[in-house]
Amino acid sequence: MRANVAAFDTLVTMSGAEFAGSFPQNGTFETKDELAMTTKTGGLALGLAVGAIMTLAPVAQAQQATELGTFNAWTAWQATDASGMICYVSATPQASEPAGANRDPIHFMIIHRKGMGTKNEVQTIIGYPFNTTDAKASATVDGKAYPMVTEGSAAWLASTGDEGGFVQAFKAGSSLVVRGTSQRGTNTVDTYSLSGATAAMNAIDAACT
Repeated sequence: MRANVAAFDTLVTMSGAEFAGSFPQNGTFETKDELAMTTKTGGLALGLAVGAIMTLAPVAQAQQATELGTFNAWTAWQATDASGMICYVSATPQASEPAGANRDPIHFMIIHRKGMGTKNEVQTIIGYPFNTTDAKASATVDGKAYPMVTEGSAAWLASTGDEGGFVQAFKAGSSLVVRGTSQRGTNTVDTYSLSGATAAMNAIDAACT
């Protein structure tokens, strides 16, 4: 295992577990204030993105993440945030369309937050601001699509009730496809291999039980 400074690339305002009640019909929160009204704690949670070792701005405080192992396409990590211990798997896409689009780093994650008693939080960092009118965000495992709700460049499953089924499909599947629409109206498709997904999930299950 190795410890790295900042396996965290993007700060978001909350964990997916804090989404409750009704979501906007278009699947997108218009403002951070609207998003905050759906939270229970209003606390800061870290959107996790592994792929480059970097130092966050001083206001965010440096965080330590320890690699639990790399399993083909997926890496398992353990870290801490304001809520306590977190464990997560992360990967970058094998392919992204349209090719050559100007985007920040792209990641997909499944997160256990031991301090909050939550598991299987599904999150993506898409690399651009989602369209605030119609984000068209979804995650599809082997043909089964799960709608996502968005804020900024982050997205979570629209229903936390889908998380358990998504993770089962994720572990058994062969490919994951994430779709979204940017603020400029560009439709993107990111394709991930699910090779190693089960082993990576087993690693964070053991570390954050």
